[in-house]
Amino acid sequence: METARLRLDPIGLCHLDGFHRIWTNPDSTRWARKGTLQTIDQTYAWLSGMLPENRAGSDNYAIFIKDANSDKSTVIGVVGVHRVDPTPEIGYLFHPSAWGKGYATEAARAFIQHFWKARPDLDTIEAKVDEANSSSRHVLNKCGFVENETIIGGAERAWLDPQKRNIVVYRLKRA
Repeated sequence: METARLRLDPIGLCHLDGFHRIWTNPDSTRWARKGTLQTIDQTYAWLSGMLPENRAGSDNYAIFIKDANSDKSTVIGVVGVHRVDPTPEIGYLFHPSAWGKGYATEAARAFIQHFWKARPDLDTIEAKVDEANSSSRHVLNKCGFVENETIIGGAERAWLDPQKRNIVVYRLKRA
């Protein structure tokens, strides 16, 4: 799958080093459910667990910049759904070098368009985001998601203060 600036490839074990660079960066993973990973074995466990053959309903993509001046082999992020039951949940994560350039919105929009075509049986996508993660909330708003509910103390993140976090649930309905 491609956009004007990005290439999205189905994730595979060939992306292990790129994802390890992202998952071991504390800035990348500040809002992630797992937090920062420490070892290549932890990244391997995460990646292999996200592969479609190991997780029914998952559909995830490694994100690359298409620009001729960039390293086309460097993974800058990931986007996709990691479950579809009861409601598909979209997620994305980017290396800080890719922040502030509109890549998250561009990748999410491309993925959503792909997902609707691939899954005509589904009409809603959900996203769950920390209430304080204004950047991710902005991406969701730009992609047409609507705030559905806030779960007070809905997540615990030992590396954040406060550790009990409010989670905002967004939903996007098929147009």
